[in-house]
Amino acid sequence: MMLDKLREGAQGKVAKVILGLIILSFALAGVGSYLNGPARTAPATVNGNDISAPALENAYRNERARMESQMGEAFNQLAANPDYMKQFRRGVLDRLIDQALIDDKARSLGLRVSDEQIKQAIVAMPEFAENGKFSNDRYLQLIRRAGMTPEMFRDSLRQDMVRQQLMGAVLGSEFALKGEAEQLDRLYNQTRDLRLIRLAASAYVDGIEVSDAEVEQFYKANSARFMNDETVKVDYLLLDAANLGKNIKVTEQDAQDYYDQHQDLFQRPERRQVAHILIPFGKDEKAAEQKAEAVLAKAKAGDDFAALAKADSSDTFSAKKGGELDWFEKGVMDPAFEKAAFALAKAGDLSAVVKSPFGFHIIKLLGVEPAKTKPFVDVMSDTIARLQSEKAKEQFFAEQQKMADSSFENPDSLDLTAEAMGLQVQSTGYFSQANAPAPLNDPKVLSVAFSEQLRDDNTNSDVIELADGKALVLHIMGHQPKAAKPLAEVKEQVITVIKHDKASEVARGKAQGLLDKLKAGENVQADLTALGLKVDTHTGVSRFAQEMDQNLVTQVFRMPHPTDGKPSVELVTEANGDRVVVALDKVNVIKEPSQMVSLLQGQLGQGKAQADYKSLIDELRKAAKIEYFTDVEATVE
Repeated sequence: MMLDKLREGAQGKVAKVILGLIILSFALAGVGSYLNGPARTAPATVNGNDISAPALENAYRNERARMESQMGEAFNQLAANPDYMKQFRRGVLDRLIDQALIDDKARSLGLRVSDEQIKQAIVAMPEFAENGKFSNDRYLQLIRRAGMTPEMFRDSLRQDMVRQQLMGAVLGSEFALKGEAEQLDRLYNQTRDLRLIRLAASAYVDGIEVSDAEVEQFYKANSARFMNDETVKVDYLLLDAANLGKNIKVTEQDAQDYYDQHQDLFQRPERRQVAHILIPFGKDEKAAEQKAEAVLAKAKAGDDFAALAKADSSDTFSAKKGGELDWFEKGVMDPAFEKAAFALAKAGDLSAVVKSPFGFHIIKLLGVEPAKTKPFVDVMSDTIARLQSEKAKEQFFAEQQKMADSSFENPDSLDLTAEAMGLQVQSTGYFSQANAPAPLNDPKVLSVAFSEQLRDDNTNSDVIELADGKALVLHIMGHQPKAAKPLAEVKEQVITVIKHDKASEVARGKAQGLLDKLKAGENVQADLTALGLKVDTHTGVSRFAQEMDQNLVTQVFRMPHPTDGKPSVELVTEANGDRVVVALDKVNVIKEPSQMVSLLQGQLGQGKAQADYKSLIDELRKAAKIEYFTDVEATVE
């Protein structure tokens, strides 16, 4: 019966309309699923190739750490502004897009880097060297800690080197003319003669009243000026190489085995002892050389070398000992001196006159100590210490990898990782970037601890390696965003600010009256006397003057030149709110180029190279299809 009623109802016009809408909604949902496809995680694509979210996050963290290292607290204040950090992340993404465009251009030009070039570049990297030589073990350890395989590192390095080829061709071919640099030099070294009348805001604070309504209105309009810092609290695990090294035992036999297997490390190089006579250049280098030749002739003729050194050498310390120097090996002395000393064959031989940065030398070989292997007994303690250090490093890297693996596999907390590592989870109270406790007061750690991404994911961080043989992993346990302080807490501060602003306006009004009279050519001495002001005269003010307010200096060098013997006058507001009436009397230009010309020429060339780079990127962007993806929509360039 019920089915029959349904069938009957389905035949009606209303039912048909409803049924049609239902079918249409299913159809559109089906089409939408095909159109939308899987959820997109890439923040951008370049010509159909993704800029991955992990790549962006890694680049963002690195750039934030770099900026914090350079700017310190100033950057932390900027980072507290969500809009600024949104633009900051967008800037990092744009740089990744620019790199992708450069890579595409390099490929289209057929730029290549051979495997042999890659190998040479890796071997030459100081990061992979031990005792001055490439260490394959250290190479593998470091790239493994960076989460890369040798193939991944090779491909990344190849990409960087190809990119450098293109950038070298673009940026390395630009230059600036000397005339351009000289023109800029004249502007840089220009000075100006000024007269200043300063009306200090502080002089007009007394008597200014501030109502409660003004305080509340100012507080509401400027609450961003009265903020608590953003804070977090974290749990962390700390791995310390020093603690690992305490349990490492190295026996005398271990040291003996290492000594036997690494004889090249225990070679004492050939050493030589010489005596010398030094004739300084003085005011006449040619005369000094002739004197050195004359002294050499005496020595060759049989005169006592020690006596000649005492009489003629300007190296008074060695001259007292007949010119004798301490034993030395290669790599210690001036290259020219060393080359001549090691070219002498046997004791008693004399060199020709040798020129060094210190003057002219005559060198006599006193003795040669051939290279030889140091006895084990002399190096045993150092070898044991070396082995302990190396084993501690190996254990530290192994434990660091273990901590990274465990914290990744158990991302919800650090408890299981602490249990597996035999470490204690350490917890902090709330702290800001300005008062973070050690060892969290490191730019790399702070970048992670205040990471919005890590906070949203609620997972353990990657392992963060610190500079002093320590590494840690952390988990954000709480977050307090930056927020305005209550009005009651900052009321006196608000009143002080309002009074200062009002006083600055009073100063502006009085300064404007003086300025108007000066422009009209009137004498203002009576006004200055009434206001208790005086005129300060400054001659030869440079654009780099540090003793003056920078707002004032900047505006002074924007003022037009005086004309027809009349000064140029303007009203300037200094950073502290003081108002200054400025009379520019004279502009002084240097007559001869300064020593800055060559430096400026190089800087101009670099500036042109940067302009070339921007032009290249602009053209590549015009020809490319670039898509930006956000949580709400996609935009296409």
